[in-house]
Amino acid sequence: MPSADRSAPRALGLQRARAQAEAIGQEIRLARIERGLRRSAASRRAGISADTQRRVELGDPSATMATLCVVAQAVGIDVVLRGYPGRGPSLRDTGQLGIAELIRAVAHPSWNVALEVPAGERGEAIDLVLFGSREIVAVEIDRMLVDFQAQYRRNVRKRDHLAGRHQRPVRLVMLIEDTRRNRAVHAAHATLLTSVLPAVSREVLQAVRTGRPLGRDGLAWIRRRRPWLPR
Repeated sequence: MPSADRSAPRALGLQRARAQAEAIGQEIRLARIERGLRRSAASRRAGISADTQRRVELGDPSATMATLCVVAQAVGIDVVLRGYPGRGPSLRDTGQLGIAELIRAVAHPSWNVALEVPAGERGEAIDLVLFGSREIVAVEIDRMLVDFQAQYRRNVRKRDHLAGRHQRPVRLVMLIEDTRRNRAVHAAHATLLTSVLPAVSREVLQAVRTGRPLGRDGLAWIRRRRPWLPR
């Protein structure tokens, strides 16, 4: 992979860190002023130097989490971090590009196929989308099932975001690598899976190849050597 591709995630991460540091720094500064505290007084309450207090308020991204927490606590703010789904590794990075390209190769000409379609406010993307005249099929390629309910909720959020931008039904298809481990996770959630992803591999493949609407969400199994496994 070209060096520029490798450096892109780091550059985006650093940019995000600066933006977040500036935002929390502004909140801390405003809270300090509202409480009538001078910077020196706030730093003494936090047990840090006045210079560190200044750097935090100015949005220094190199400040440690411990420093952020004690500075914020001193002015009555509770710092809480939470991760949100964002733009994950690309299809190329995850080894899923070949699978996506295979689907594009067998798709009926009536489908307009697009890879890594934006579907969220934080850079989320759907792996592959088939745009048809009557419906849209959003395909998420999951090579490993870890927490099905969490993965399903993440995929539904992206599907719903895509649906909000179009005037056609959007069907969600989870494309799962056919391994013994994934089959075991699937078996543990069989009832739920059947209810939320009723279309099986054979239905999904038929829709892709013929261009006919799928009509409902589904789950399809794939294998590395024989990618489509109709069931």
